[in-house]
Amino acid sequence: MTDPSALTPPSAALPTAAPEPSSGRRLPSRWQSIRLLAAADLDAVARSWLCRGFLLASGLLTVLEFKGLQAEQKVASQMLEVVYSTYLVVWMHGVIFIAGAALAREADCLNDGILCRGVTRGEYLAGKLAARCLAILITIGGVLLPTSFWAIRQDTLVRTDTGYVGSVARNTKVEAWEPRKVFAQVGGTVRELSLQVGDFVHAGDVLTVLDDRAVFDELEHERRSEENARNEVNNARRRAEEAKRAVAQAEDALARAERGVIGKDLLSALEQADRETELRSRKRDLKNAESAARAAEDAIPAAERAVENAVARVREARRRLGHTSVTAPISGYVTELLAHPAQYVSVGGHLCTLAPLDEYQVRVPVYKFDEFKRLKPGLAAYIQIEHTEYKGVIDRLGATTQPDRWGRDSNYAVVRFQGGGALGLLGLPADVRLVLPPPPEAKSRAADLLNLLTGGGEDDLESRTGSVTTGWMLIALGKVIGCACLLVTLTLATLALVRNPLTAVLAVTGLWHVSNLLFDFVGLRELSYLEMVRNLDKVLGGVAQPTEELTTLAWLFGLATGLGALAIGLFIARDPPR
Repeated sequence: MTDPSALTPPSAALPTAAPEPSSGRRLPSRWQSIRLLAAADLDAVARSWLCRGFLLASGLLTVLEFKGLQAEQKVASQMLEVVYSTYLVVWMHGVIFIAGAALAREADCLNDGILCRGVTRGEYLAGKLAARCLAILITIGGVLLPTSFWAIRQDTLVRTDTGYVGSVARNTKVEAWEPRKVFAQVGGTVRELSLQVGDFVHAGDVLTVLDDRAVFDELEHERRSEENARNEVNNARRRAEEAKRAVAQAEDALARAERGVIGKDLLSALEQADRETELRSRKRDLKNAESAARAAEDAIPAAERAVENAVARVREARRRLGHTSVTAPISGYVTELLAHPAQYVSVGGHLCTLAPLDEYQVRVPVYKFDEFKRLKPGLAAYIQIEHTEYKGVIDRLGATTQPDRWGRDSNYAVVRFQGGGALGLLGLPADVRLVLPPPPEAKSRAADLLNLLTGGGEDDLESRTGSVTTGWMLIALGKVIGCACLLVTLTLATLALVRNPLTAVLAVTGLWHVSNLLFDFVGLRELSYLEMVRNLDKVLGGVAQPTEELTTLAWLFGLATGLGALAIGLFIARDPPR
């Protein structure tokens, strides 16, 4: 007998299943599964004594480092450099151990753990990656972020914006910077004087006019002396010409006398005697004429020197006549006036004192000798006058003790500053804050080793002169966190490959130390953690290049993302779903 069901088509032989009643629950999506897995792993990490010990030890040692550096009056850049370097060199090993324990709890039943959760292998490892990175971010950021802001706040409270310790002096008096005293160049009676103390004058303005009649009479006398000297030169030259003509006439007469003596054999004895007498007379006349000519020639240079002396005396008289009108050598304010109308002023008499325009100084007492030893010219100073702050520099130091207005002995520093066009600053009280260099560091082997490792010491002075800003602090902190995320993803990638936590931890630890050579070999030296440690002072000091530092951050987080994707791919490829 034929089975009726055998005649029906296969589709008709299968009964239609009744739809299951809806329970109101929906299966989680992929991202929800990753989020739930990350939350569960974060809870496990929070209950792990490894993570708790890492957080406790790193936080306690960080606070102790900060307190010790603060007691040594270190600037914020030095404090953060030491702490961040400690994280890069020491605490990154703890990061490797925390990441290496991601699969330790389920190592023996990993496949069953994944199957019982009803998730894929990619979702499982993605949740682990997110949880471990977030745990490290919270652990490191939870310690470094508040302590970094605390260091910056302490730096602004006890230091200036140049990163140095400040020494404060209150109620100092604003004085003029190198006031110019005006003296009389000539003696005379004050004829005009319209100045008053506090008046403003420009350079070249007439301050006072002295009686110039005596100087003018002297000038006229010297002019006449100059004219007489010039006339004497002309007379000397004329006498010299006349003497030359007399010499020529004497020479002619001598020649005639000599010709008359030639024929003496034809003359009588009396005539011969007369002609010889005439010859001797002509020779004497020639000699006298030559002497007179030499005397006339010698008189010419003396007369010319007399003219030069007369010209110099005239010039001096004119200069003295010009000094009867006393002009201002600089622009400024009259702070002292010692001359009065109708008063006779001798040569070199003090007329008035001018304070330079917009140039001031304050004499700051320094009572602590250890602070005074650290001062030097050129250091910055901040002058608070009423509600305005001015910036100046230390111009010179006084090493001898001088009692101040309260009778206390102190050394002092003279601070020079500009008022920025503000008027009426002279004599006002001012609060001055000097910028002191940090105290000298005691030499030790530990400090030398740290400077050798970090590249600090004598070559980082530029980075110490600026306070740490929030932006540069976040860049330096981002490099520390970027290295931590890179190590987390690298550890999980190694763990997905070898499936042995101890082997993965040891392999990543060795690779982390060798990475300095590897990054240098591939031309990415800035990703080496030793290079980061060397450049921390420049980053925190704000003297590094922002584009280079942002590029380094992009490389760190980009490599971390790539290694995370590689870890997921290795985890799936290691045990593909059957």
